[in-house]
Parts: sequence; structure tokens; C-alpha cells
Amino acid sequence: MTTRRKFIKQSSAIVAGGLLGENLFSACQPKEIVLTNRSGVQWRWEDIQFFLRNTEDGRTLPLPVAKSKRTSDYSAEFSGQTKVDGVPFTFKLKATIDEDAPVASFTPSWEVEKDIKNWEAGIAYQKDFSGEWRAESYPFAGNSDKVDINPMRYCGIPGALVYRPDLSTVFLFAIDSRSDYLNPTTWTGKTRFVFESGMTAPTFFACGGEIAAGTKYEFPLQVFIDHSGKFTTAVPNIVEAWMKTVDYKVEPLFVRTPQEFFDLTIDGRLKASFWFEGKGYEHHRGTPFIYVGNNPYIAYFEYLLYKKTGNRVWRDRAFQQIDFTLKGQLANGCLHTSYNIKDRGKAGKKGEFVSWDWGHNGYKVDINAWAARYILETWNAVKEHENLDKKEWYDAAIRSLDWVLKQQNEDGGFPQCVDMDTNGNETKKSQSVVCGRLMDAFPKVAKITGNDIYLKKALEAEKFMCEKVESRFWYTGAHPDLPPEDFEQDSVYAVVEYWLDKYDRTGEKDALDHAVANAYYALLYWCPKQLSWVTKPTQCAHSEQQNYNQYSVYNYGNRKIQCLDRLHKATDNRLFEQLKNRVMQIFFATQITDGEYKGSVHEAIADPWLERGANYDFTIDGTRGRNSPYTSELVSDMMIQLIYLGLVR
Repeated sequence: MTTRRKFIKQSSAIVAGGLLGENLFSACQPKEIVLTNRSGVQWRWEDIQFFLRNTEDGRTLPLPVAKSKRTSDYSAEFSGQTKVDGVPFTFKLKATIDEDAPVASFTPSWEVEKDIKNWEAGIAYQKDFSGEWRAESYPFAGNSDKVDINPMRYCGIPGALVYRPDLSTVFLFAIDSRSDYLNPTTWTGKTRFVFESGMTAPTFFACGGEIAAGTKYEFPLQVFIDHSGKFTTAVPNIVEAWMKTVDYKVEPLFVRTPQEFFDLTIDGRLKASFWFEGKGYEHHRGTPFIYVGNNPYIAYFEYLLYKKTGNRVWRDRAFQQIDFTLKGQLANGCLHTSYNIKDRGKAGKKGEFVSWDWGHNGYKVDINAWAARYILETWNAVKEHENLDKKEWYDAAIRSLDWVLKQQNEDGGFPQCVDMDTNGNETKKSQSVVCGRLMDAFPKVAKITGNDIYLKKALEAEKFMCEKVESRFWYTGAHPDLPPEDFEQDSVYAVVEYWLDKYDRTGEKDALDHAVANAYYALLYWCPKQLSWVTKPTQCAHSEQQNYNQYSVYNYGNRKIQCLDRLHKATDNRLFEQLKNRVMQIFFATQITDGEYKGSVHEAIADPWLERGANYDFTIDGTRGRNSPYTSELVSDMMIQLIYLGLVR
């Protein structure tokens, strides 16, 4: 895993707002107004910059304050007027601090008498900003020392987490989510965010080069700061302060009952045209391969169905899927992850086992650990239920795990994939990534096999995760069809599951603290409310991944719903129960309820910035191949959780 992540998306080199410390206001500043809360936290006028910037030549225009006044013990107001290309520009800025917490709100507003072109409004937060910093704004920047997101979109909480590498200071600089932020149908859709460590303070720009007469612009921003120096305290402190400030509420939603979702799934799968006898399920509609890396997981789910229903079709399919997976095992123990059901050009011919996952070729370490775990889980379930020992399954799983153990990197972490040459030989291992499936699998494998080497290796991966993932807010590697540095959401809940399992195993409070902090951190990625221009549910949806932006509700290789239920029971925090119910229902909203793919789920629920389709609700467009129904891991993820939570008969 790289220690520094640079993400630059800009048409020209820009230093927004000048060098840190350069003040863009007039020489006569209202410095006598200092806001101090009851904890001694102070906020001064110099902590922010409010200015205009010319989008053509980069010139900045200061906004001289004519009037300033303290409006309460914890708030102040500043106003003034200047001329921009001869047009009067009137502005006001309201600043408020929380009475107790290190939280501040800055709301600039402005208007013009005539339209002005080629200018944008900027507001930067620059208090104590010397030295080295990083920024995270999902999904566009992670562990980044330089950022230009233009335009901003697909944020969860709409802003950026900015932090020193040692976490001595962490702050969230965000747009107030109660506003109609980033709406592409209004001026707020032309918002960008810029930052460069040591050079450019975290800065929001609004209007995109056109400030129109007749519009009363208002751009509410907030800063939430923590100095605790620890991931497990910084994230909860910031997110809880954010929830309190914006009065965050989980919006109730009902689509269908868990039993209705369950029954629709079973009915659809029994009649499925996407089932390939003796092999497995088409990954999703139009996929040219069966993702055999998921076969053991689906087999485990379907064996659970057999135990619940007594219907032998599920037992037969479970056995067939594992048996077929074993046919793709290499001599070194590695399991191929795909089987081509159509010719795929350089990705192989029909009838071949390969490790090409869409455009990404290489042996998948995390998926091998995942597959081996569920081969063993199914082996164990069959042995207990039928007194039948499928020894060939067990032996194949151990061979796969032996291969996985050999791939560990020197930093203690594991690579997402191992590259191969044209003859299929192993070459270069990738950087270490979260490998959340592996981390969740190893303690369970240790319990099934009685071999503590897997638990030892999980603890080594845990150390890597604490130092190189959590402390850098840099979660990568969950999507096996993308490069290992791809920044994504699904690793976070695999980490939550790991820590909850460790808490259950050891009773260590620190493990629970890590689980809670990661769940809070995931909220930064999730849409905080119903977006005004989208009719499909958006609260708690998230951008799927860095390279494929759409609002999804993935439980991809982790048990998000079950984790939220466990968090609620372990902490008695009702927020987690409310999130569990909400996420479960928006997932139900993606289910296909009739037709050939009945019981499958859509890959996405909305496209709020039209990056993938022709409408914000991401309606299926078969001619463009949009929103393909998924038949495999997404369905199985949810069904296993419903069974384990006792929500279905």
C-alpha cells in the first residue's frame, strides 16, 4: 500500500487562495472580534478566507469588510461591498461556534446587480495550517496531499476530512448537508474543492465562473475538529458533532418485509435461466463468465436453504458449485476466480477457467481466502448435518490457504492480487490492501481447522490495517475487478466485521472501539439525506467505487446489515439499529420482483449526477446495458444475513 495518495483533477495548475497565511481581505480587518466557547476554543476572522477568483487568469479579489458585529457570545457577522468588473458585489458572512465543542459554522452569502462572468466565490479554512497534511473525500481522494475535485459529486457528507499524518489534528470541512448541496440542476452543482499540503488551504469554490443577478447565493460551511490523536476517538468525536450540528436523523423507509424479499428470491432462483447446471450462476445479466470465486459463498447460502426447507435442489446446487470451483484449482493451490461462458478475447475462450475479472487479470489473494473459508464452512455444515465428510473439499481449501499464506508482504499485509505472465506464472505481488475477506476468514478458518497459524496471520494483517489503513483513512482493494489502489467503501464494513468478531472472541473493549469508529467513518461515505432532485431513496446509499460512480447499496463481501445489528446490541446505540433497518430497506428497493431475473438485485439505486445513464433514478436501459441485475454475491450476502438475524422463516 502506498503511503501517499495523490489525486489531481484539474485543467491547469492552480493555487487557490494563494499561499497559506496570505490574507486576501483588506488591511483593515475586524480582528477585535474573537469568538471563544466555554471549552476555551477560539475562532478568529483570520481563520477563514472569503474571496473571489477569476476562472480565466487565476486572479484573486479580496472582499473588504465594511461592517462587523458580534451578534451573540458565540456568533458574529461581517459584511461589505466591492466592484467586480464594474458590477457591485454585496456580501455577508456569518460565523458561529458551538458553545462547548470545537465546531464552527461559516455561512457566506452574496448577490450582484448584473451577471458577472469568469468569477467564482471561494472560502478557505486555514487555521494553523503549516506542516504536512492529507485529505480524504470519498471516492475521489484518499490519503492525498493534493486534491482538485471539479465538480464535487458523489460525496457522502459533502466535504473533506483533512488531517495530519499522525492524527494529532483531524478536521471535517463540509457543506451543511441541510442545504440543497451539489444539486446539478442549480448553481450549487458547480462546486469544487481544492487542497494542497503546504501550499493551498482546504478551499471550496462555488458558481463555476458565472454569478447571476437575481440569485441570492448562500453557501453554509462547517468545521469539526479533533485533537485526540487516535482513530478510535477522532472519528466518533467528529461524526457525533456533525450529527448533533445538522440534527441528523435516519429517515424511515419501508419497501417490503424481509420475508417478502426472501420469498421473492427463492421463487426466482428456483426458475432461474441464469443457473448453469453443474457450474454456477451467471454473475449478472450479460456477464460472459461465472464468478467462481463466489461459488463457495453461494453454495454455503444454498446449503443453509436446504437445511431450512429440505428441498434437495439447494443441496444439489451447493455441491455442484463447490465441485466446479475445485476444477479451477491450479497445482500451486490457487483457485481461478472466473469461468468463461462465452469467448472473451484476450480474457480467454469459452469453457476456460481464468483469473480475468473484467479488465483486471491476476490471481486474487483476498478472493481465494474468501472461497476457501466458505468451502470449509460448507464442509463443516455438511459434516454436522449429514455426517458426510467431503474430504476433497477440505483438502482443496487448505491448499488454497497455503498459497494465500505465501503471498504475505513484508509489511504484514496481504496483496489484493498476484500478477501473472503470459504463461500463467506468478510474477509481481501488488501492494498490501485491506483484504477484509481474508481478515474475516482467518479466525474462522482457525476455529474450523484447529490451526492457529491463521489467527496469527490475521493479527499481523490487523497491525498493518491499524497503521496503514485506519490511520490514513485509506481503504482499498475490495473490488477484485479493479486495481488494488482503487478507493472504495466495502472494505470498511469488512473491517467492522473483523473487529466485532475479535470483540466477541476476546472481550477487548479496544476491538469494539475500532468497530464503532469504522462504522462512524463509513457514514462519511454515505449520502446523508434524500437528495431533492432524485426520487429513488438516497440516504445511506454510497458511490460504489472510485472508477465506477453510481449510488449503490452494496453488501459486497461483508455483512453490513448484521454488523449494524451487532453494533446496536453491543453498544445500545439506537443509531445503529436505525441504520440497519434503513440500509436493509434501500437494498430491498433494488430487488427485481418479476420477469426472467426475479429475485436478483440491481447494481445501483440512483445516478444523481448522470455519470452512468440518462436519468437521475438510473432507470434500466437495456439498449445501453445499464443497471444489470446481479444474481450472485449481492443476493447471497443479504439472504445469509436475514437467516442469521432470524428475520425469515
